[in-house]
Amino acid sequence: MQKSSWSFAALLALALWAPAVSADEVTFFVGGNADKAKELAAAAGGKATKDNVGKAFGWAAEALADGTEKTAVVKIAAGDYVGEYNLPSWNAPKGSVRIEGGYDENFSKRDPFHTPTRFISSSPRAQPMIEFAAKDSIKAFTLDGILCDGAPGNHYDPKTNSLLKGDSCTFVLLRFNSVKTDLIDIENCVFMNTAHRVFETLIMSASDNSEIRIHNSIFMNCLIPVKLDSARQKSIPARMVVDHCSFLVNFAYNPDPDTSNPAALELGGKYAAKEIVIQDCLFYANFGGAIMNIETVQTKVTIKNNNFVGNGLLHGKPEANAAALIAGRKQPFPVNKIVDEEEDPTLAGNVSIAPGLPIELGNPKAVDSSKVKAKEGWENEVARLLGKPLDGGKVAIKDFAPRKEYDPANPPFPTEEAAKKYGASPDISK
Repeated sequence: MQKSSWSFAALLALALWAPAVSADEVTFFVGGNADKAKELAAAAGGKATKDNVGKAFGWAAEALADGTEKTAVVKIAAGDYVGEYNLPSWNAPKGSVRIEGGYDENFSKRDPFHTPTRFISSSPRAQPMIEFAAKDSIKAFTLDGILCDGAPGNHYDPKTNSLLKGDSCTFVLLRFNSVKTDLIDIENCVFMNTAHRVFETLIMSASDNSEIRIHNSIFMNCLIPVKLDSARQKSIPARMVVDHCSFLVNFAYNPDPDTSNPAALELGGKYAAKEIVIQDCLFYANFGGAIMNIETVQTKVTIKNNNFVGNGLLHGKPEANAAALIAGRKQPFPVNKIVDEEEDPTLAGNVSIAPGLPIELGNPKAVDSSKVKAKEGWENEVARLLGKPLDGGKVAIKDFAPRKEYDPANPPFPTEEAAKKYGASPDISK
């Protein structure tokens, strides 16, 4: 029998050097440098796959199957991943899942907005891009640093580039399916080019302290992107917070001021959550209005420190501060009517400051510059976005939700200094 040449001291040193694997967290890796991903996965108690996102989600479910308090993390390298994902049944009321994108190929650093992990829709698309199993259970779910682009699942007019809603996929991008949870956390994400909502927060609360947090994310060129609501069971979320998010150039469900769903962010009432907070956000050129709060029986709502610019065009209101809030009988109210100006001269910190956004159209139509009058303020920006001059007054939107592209070298963040503190920012991504 051959004797080992390893001394006891050497074996002890090797054991002390080996990286510790936490019993309460396991990490899986998708994409990037294959050798590095396998090395990191072995050290983190997980596995690695070249590009199979769905397989990694399945591994995460297996890791939580023992029912203990554990977090399964899925780290996804920058790149394009085409398809839709039915999340496995977690059935893990003590378990948590974190899906993190935007990593470089060695998973050594992360920059979700400049090196995005893109979930690209199939063409055609016949389901949500990310969907929970029906009435599943998980302690906490975090989606962090993912760009979801629904454009390939849509159809566009070849002449005008306008969205053909009736021929496009009207499934939401993310469906919660009444998942029972204490926390839904959406961070550093981009959602764009939907022919219907991005999501409705239809969850069941696992406790009286459950929360929904939407932080530092961008919603761009979507039809009625977000509705804050719940599955309206016995226990409802304690808080829903939308913080430092950018709602950019979103459209009403129909290009008509009388449409049932005109605004970019719709608030549920008393049975949605005990409290809803909208703060430090940017609402820019959402043609049917910024926030809609029309429930008869309302919950506590706080709208503070937001920037509202050019959200009233569908209502025939070209003023920069118009249609910050749709309330009452779906009437548009300007920024200075969100709170009582006499009681709070600061307007709860809400402002209207042109942000100077670098947003590009997918296929912009040529504009005869001789017909565009020079104007000061935000109107020139909207004219450029629409690919036509804006003369003021009621606007007939012929360019309905035209496809837009995301340029990671020049993301849609405010460039005007006074506006930089509102909405999403690479400086506050985690």
